[in-house]
Amino acid sequence: MSGKPGDEPLQPIPYRLRWRPEGIFPGAHPGHGEGAEGEFRRHVSLLRLPDPRRIDLRVSLRDPHGKLHVRQFAPRRAVPVAALVDLSGSMRFGDAVAGRVADLCALLALSAMRAGDSFALFGCDAYLREEASLPLARRRGLEEEVRRRLDAVQPQGRGTAGLMEAAERLPHRCSLVFLISDFLMPAAELESLLDALWRHEVVPVVVRDSSVEERLPRWGLVEVGDLETGAARLVFMRPSLRERWRREARARRQALETLFVLRGLRAIDLKDALDVEALARRLMEG
Repeated sequence: MSGKPGDEPLQPIPYRLRWRPEGIFPGAHPGHGEGAEGEFRRHVSLLRLPDPRRIDLRVSLRDPHGKLHVRQFAPRRAVPVAALVDLSGSMRFGDAVAGRVADLCALLALSAMRAGDSFALFGCDAYLREEASLPLARRRGLEEEVRRRLDAVQPQGRGTAGLMEAAERLPHRCSLVFLISDFLMPAAELESLLDALWRHEVVPVVVRDSSVEERLPRWGLVEVGDLETGAARLVFMRPSLRERWRREARARRQALETLFVLRGLRAIDLKDALDVEALARRLMEG
């Protein structure tokens, strides 16, 4: 299923973590430590885990040395989930924020709430925009509030320094962070941002539009503009320029992918519309 999930009731999607979370809040994810319930981990000796309530008689009776064995469980914990959304001027193209980005963030908020996790939204351009942000919460209807905030905001201005401020507002414990942007920022700026997010599991979400990179005309006048500065000009598109344009777009994507791979990150491609099934498969891969 692809398209705009806002056209029908949202259905939460599962996601898998690459680490075992810590903390005290119960949730859906196998965590660090031991608990009386949760995900079964293994059998251990009663001497190692002296809790007679967890004795497994069937396994103990099969032990040729007559040792008593108890069940060891991994407790299930909740994690903070956050979406850091780039609201700089370049994100205004094609109403991406009010469209597929709002769809994605609403879906993430609903999925986090149903999993027992908390969710936060941070909309940022050169500054952290409070009207497009929500603190960590876990309440009914949060996904609609997230959608309303992003529907109402207008991407504008230059720079994404506000994303650094948002990184500082994240919890100190490991969180699941979706970094949503077109990533048309200097590589050094992106590397600094990823450095600031070092303690979290980061999922980059690359917002793209095929009309900019793939569906260019072979011949004709094309108006191009810098959405951050407002400058615009007419360009006479021809096959050689079209091919150079597409080649440079591919080079930018390859450089971005290489930067992510070197940091052990795997990006999600959010092109044209939100594909819910593809997103669910990707998040279950961890």
